[in-house]
Amino acid sequence: MLKILLESAAKIASNLNIKTIALVTKSDVNDVEIEGFDIIVAPKRYVTVLDSLVYYFEESPDRVLAEKFSYMYRIKEYLSTLLYLKGFEFEKAVAVLDTDSLKGVIVVDPEKSSIWKAIEECAERVNPEVMKAVLLVSLNIAQKGREGRRIGTAFVIGDVEEVLKRSSQIILNPYKGHDEKERDLKNPETWESIMEFAQLDGVFVVDENGIIVAAGRYIETTSARDLNVKIKLGLGGRHIACASITKETKAIAVVVSESGGDITVYKDGVELLHIPSVLF
Repeated sequence: MLKILLESAAKIASNLNIKTIALVTKSDVNDVEIEGFDIIVAPKRYVTVLDSLVYYFEESPDRVLAEKFSYMYRIKEYLSTLLYLKGFEFEKAVAVLDTDSLKGVIVVDPEKSSIWKAIEECAERVNPEVMKAVLLVSLNIAQKGREGRRIGTAFVIGDVEEVLKRSSQIILNPYKGHDEKERDLKNPETWESIMEFAQLDGVFVVDENGIIVAAGRYIETTSARDLNVKIKLGLGGRHIACASITKETKAIAVVVSESGGDITVYKDGVELLHIPSVLF
């Protein structure tokens, strides 16, 4: 069956001039190659997630049709996020689904996904390349942690002057006095030190061009209640502080949850994007 699905995907991709094929399967296919196409193999946990979604709406006959379709939409959202995190940004792809409950081929258009909309909405304040770099380094922190343990951190990007007014150093700033090249978050060579400093309390402050201004910064804002900031139940002080600073300033905040590894983006005090750890 998988062979037939791959052949069909290649034909569809060729007809639509698409160069990327995403594969969701529990089979061992890391060595799959199709001439002329980039092959992206999703983590095997994607199979479990998708099968769980299908099981949910198959076992809920009373659910309205619109709700069932919303779960199918979520599948495309997951695949769009996978493509972005794998570095394919907003290229269309043909996805092959080969799970216990789902077998088929679909076309994924990331430009219609929530991650694309979030990046586009932030572009008026932050360079999209900076947002991409922050999300990727956040992904590394969420995946790898440090010395075998999970760590949480946050990046507050843009409107630096106002952010600094509403925050203070809780440790000596490890980035003070260093050349911009050594503080440029867009440069992957800086990510190892970022992951090291992510263990510190406080947040990273980053300008709109991706230059890290400070680490270990404590946010001092008006209370979330006074600002009418609402976050999901169960999230802690880091999320509250970051949502609040984006309400008081024009900054964007990206938070990595220590408990679950999820990544959340806030703008104007509102959650703009949520990437669950299951997707990476």
